[in-house]
Amino acid sequence: MKRLFLTLSALAALFSVSSAQNTALSQLGLEEASFSIPEAQLPDRGGAIDYTLGWDAEAPFTYAQNPASATPGENGTVTLGNVRFGRTPADHKTYAWGGVTVNPALVEKAIYAYKTFGTGHTFLVFTFKEGGAVTDKGENLRAMTFGAEGWSREPKGYNITHALAGKYPLIWLVTTFESYADYTVNYKQKEIFFRNMNIGPDQTRRLFGLLLARIDETNRNKETYDLFSNSCTNNPVNLINQVIPEDRRISLEVVGLANPNAAIPKYAVKKFSEKGVLLPETFRVGPDNYAAFDITKI
Repeated sequence: MKRLFLTLSALAALFSVSSAQNTALSQLGLEEASFSIPEAQLPDRGGAIDYTLGWDAEAPFTYAQNPASATPGENGTVTLGNVRFGRTPADHKTYAWGGVTVNPALVEKAIYAYKTFGTGHTFLVFTFKEGGAVTDKGENLRAMTFGAEGWSREPKGYNITHALAGKYPLIWLVTTFESYADYTVNYKQKEIFFRNMNIGPDQTRRLFGLLLARIDETNRNKETYDLFSNSCTNNPVNLINQVIPEDRRISLEVVGLANPNAAIPKYAVKKFSEKGVLLPETFRVGPDNYAAFDITKI
């Protein structure tokens, strides 16, 4: 299995066209914010692709996904576009999308989130103090989700074969926590697991700033989703690596090939747990406790 994984990693690498990436922190104007985020060089990413490469022109992109955008605003704020709101619609097409203005100085906590069904999935949840995340309708949000995803096509959705073939554009899906939980728990009837992170307030704010920069970088570069080197798991792993000591990081590569511990959701959870990056207690939301679950209380 390990040999197969490494072989597939090598094959996948042949489809990537490396290009030097500039740090996106300056693009967002975050160096002028009320807190300091040291610039960090982001690694090379997958090559740019045509968003319609190899797809049936009649097949729309999945209705539940949209690429979020990040635009710098006044006084260190950033406006997020294409944020998904509300409950899953009955037709599974007419999702609600809108804007949210975030203030990185008012980020409260970063939470490591993951799913174990199918191939698994990793994403980040951030909670905010009052005024830290305000919708374009003036409503305060307490929690939002941020996940790197392959932008799949209707009606099949994500397919591991298509992922291996490099068919998916990489996007960042940003949602209110309520929207993500409703979609996964009530519509998909699945569970989400959460672990608090062993990082302080300054590290949390820097992580959020790097995340915003990564969203902007992804959109500008039109990157390809790569199951091993540019996926839902190694993107957050790479961001977290940049705010923790070197001895607690997960290496993205081993002898020049993708490291399974950084690419596979369950392995990343195990490795970050061993290194003390994730606190021991696991929290869960599922069909049985959805109504009572409060992400801000964990």
